[in-house]
Amino acid sequence: MRARTTDRAVRAVLFDLDGTLLDTVDDLVASANHALALEGLPPADASEMKSHVSGGARTMIGYWLVKTLEQRPTLAYPAVNTVLEENREIFERVVNRMMTYYEQNPADHTRYFEGMESVLDHLEGRGIPWGIVTNKRSRYTQPLTEALEIHLRTPCIVSGDTTAESKPHPLPLIEASGRLGIDPAYCVYIGDAARDIEAGRRAGMMTLAALYGYINANEDIEGWGADDALEVPTDLIPWMDQQAG
Repeated sequence: MRARTTDRAVRAVLFDLDGTLLDTVDDLVASANHALALEGLPPADASEMKSHVSGGARTMIGYWLVKTLEQRPTLAYPAVNTVLEENREIFERVVNRMMTYYEQNPADHTRYFEGMESVLDHLEGRGIPWGIVTNKRSRYTQPLTEALEIHLRTPCIVSGDTTAESKPHPLPLIEASGRLGIDPAYCVYIGDAARDIEAGRRAGMMTLAALYGYINANEDIEGWGADDALEVPTDLIPWMDQQAG
């Protein structure tokens, strides 16, 4: 990815949650498998489901049900919606059961991505505020962040239902920068999906693609238009130093 240079020092850092700050896939898949088992359906595979996490529970379950019920290994999202109409009741039951289970068990296996805690320590040591902007609804975000005591480290956790819009709309990011008291132009937003980068750009922020996250192999990451990309979380520190220089 071709880096876009800026002349703005970073004064605040905002992270997407799933696939960027936290590695949540194992808990999400465990919740999905709990719901699938109640329908007598085969369990989902975490490595295969990972690239569908950013689309949320409905995308994850939709993909797996289509693969299971139709014996089709791959299917574009619009086609998923068409096929699922024939299995709408099963689909809705599985999604609802998955999220009920997840709400009660959000952090059995979830952890920070390797190196992320040292990044947060570095930011806090330099007095740089950070926060979270996720499309995950607050009823799921809150128990997860409380279980990992993230809410004790940052006052800025913006969920998918915190504002009237969710990503890729810029409003949640503008809300987050306001909570931190930093002009959006001096914030950087880091995410592992096209909607993250679009939201950050529309908010007037610097943007970084989290290449270590839950990205589909077919994604045109260059086309997202991010300012740069992080191979691993700790790449953020030298990137910020370059901006400050």
